[in-house]
Amino acid sequence: MSNSEEDVMKMRLLVDGDGTGDDRRLNMMLKALIKWCNAEEDQQTCELTYQRMLTQLASIEWNMTKSRLAADMNQAELENYSNVHTKVEAGIISAREEIDETKAELVEAKRVRKNRMEYDALAKVIMNHPDRDTSEARLEQVKAEQRQLEEKQVKLEDKLDIRKKQFHVLVSTIHQLQDLLAEDEDENDCKTGDLSKDCNLVSPASEDSMEVELAD
Repeated sequence: MSNSEEDVMKMRLLVDGDGTGDDRRLNMMLKALIKWCNAEEDQQTCELTYQRMLTQLASIEWNMTKSRLAADMNQAELENYSNVHTKVEAGIISAREEIDETKAELVEAKRVRKNRMEYDALAKVIMNHPDRDTSEARLEQVKAEQRQLEEKQVKLEDKLDIRKKQFHVLVSTIHQLQDLLAEDEDENDCKTGDLSKDCNLVSPASEDSMEVELAD
């Protein structure tokens, strides 16, 4: 469809209004006007035809005005809907931004809550332990006990060294005594052997004489 045909259709719709036959009425009035201009009628008939055409023209103008007002109203409604649509889109964008901000705040709140729970748990653990002064006092006490144990260990080690030396001396003495006893046993054995030899060297006569002496 060309632009001229579209313009004609728009003009017909504008003239016809809501489709009540205004276009046909305008054509009929145009024909009546041409007929009235070319007619040779009396004054009364011409006046009556003239008034009828004015009435038709007023009706057509009223319908055109009503159509224009309806078109203006539709245009205003269209602009209003466009503004509402713009506002709705802006509201949707703003709501999305608020949702994103709320999500970020929720994540931050969860992080803060988690940190607080961890801090509370850590605080409970800290409360179960003694304070710094008590810990330092206990540390000094442990150090003192450690020094005492070290001193005791040194004394025990010294005493152990003394006992080792004494044991060594005792063992040496025992060995010496054993050597002396062995030498004594060897000497006694030699003396016993020499005595036996001396006894064997005595004669029987001498034994008899000894017996006589004893008898006297």
